[in-house]
Amino acid sequence: MSFRNQIRIGATLAMMTMLFVLAGCGDKAETAAAQSKDVKATTALVRVGEVARNVTATGSLQAGTTVMVSTRMMGWVREVHVTEGQKVTRGDALVSIDDSDLLAKKAQAEAGIAEASAVLANAQKMAERFENLYAEKSVSKQQLDDVLTGRDRAAAGVKMAKAGLAEVKVHLSYLDITAPVDGIVTRKMIETGNMANPGLPLINMESAGDMKVVAHLGEKDVSAVALGTLVNVEVTSLSGATFAVPLTKVVPTANPGSRTYDIEAALDTADPRLKSGMFARVTVPTGSREAVLVPAAAVYKRGQLTGVWIVAADKTAHLRWVRLGHPVGDDYEVLAGLDGNESIVLNSATPLTEGDRVVN
Repeated sequence: MSFRNQIRIGATLAMMTMLFVLAGCGDKAETAAAQSKDVKATTALVRVGEVARNVTATGSLQAGTTVMVSTRMMGWVREVHVTEGQKVTRGDALVSIDDSDLLAKKAQAEAGIAEASAVLANAQKMAERFENLYAEKSVSKQQLDDVLTGRDRAAAGVKMAKAGLAEVKVHLSYLDITAPVDGIVTRKMIETGNMANPGLPLINMESAGDMKVVAHLGEKDVSAVALGTLVNVEVTSLSGATFAVPLTKVVPTANPGSRTYDIEAALDTADPRLKSGMFARVTVPTGSREAVLVPAAAVYKRGQLTGVWIVAADKTAHLRWVRLGHPVGDDYEVLAGLDGNESIVLNSATPLTEGDRVVN
């Protein structure tokens, strides 16, 4: 067989092979077309609606009331009655400062009162005597006035001595330091034998039960919030610790370093898991914006993917994968994949496949 005949035979075989392949593809296309079916379904239009514009502020939990306990008196610490983490009630002893000097002053003041009282008693007797003598015209008016003045000065001396004793008692009250509120001792900054100084903290306390969140909001968003704005607080370290609460404080002055503004909200809860210092995420509404929304019933899920069935102009169904945002009532916000002009399938009589024809 010549070389030319071999080429002709090879080309013929190649063409026959191609025809068989094309015939096979045609069979598959006919099979795929044959699998498409009419499916009765309910459809709806994707809508564009107004949703809340939210910003997230980070913050932390704090006790509703924080107290720094100090003293007005200088002295050696005789005893510290509490430890960190201890629960105390109002009036419980916290710290006792040495009172030796003040007790001596108290005794001195009491002696002064006794002396002034004796002088007053004598002055009162003298005044009574001179009043009788004056009535008998045995002494002059000047002599009587001098005696009465002496009595009044003695009475004033008693008052002064008593005031001195009251002052000493006030100072003594600053030496036995008690809890000003019911709460928990969070920090002890002095030990027995240390020197206590006026104004310096001795004990830090937090009120028990009540808790608040303090978060930090950027300067472009702070003007959009006000007292009473409802925010969502999530304590990320605890399961189910999410609270919808109103703002109780919006500080109008920025923190110098961060240029953020403090916002506060009280957590009206008795959840014992909440601890001061826990991290919290606060979602704050700052207005509204337009968003593409689809009903939750239209969302199709496959593993980690989410999509919707789009109904084309020729009534065929096509799966469109989308990226969803947060739920908005009975809808979901669509962040990517739809532009708001599509018709989608809400539910169908039988499961849809690609290319099915949607009928109402």
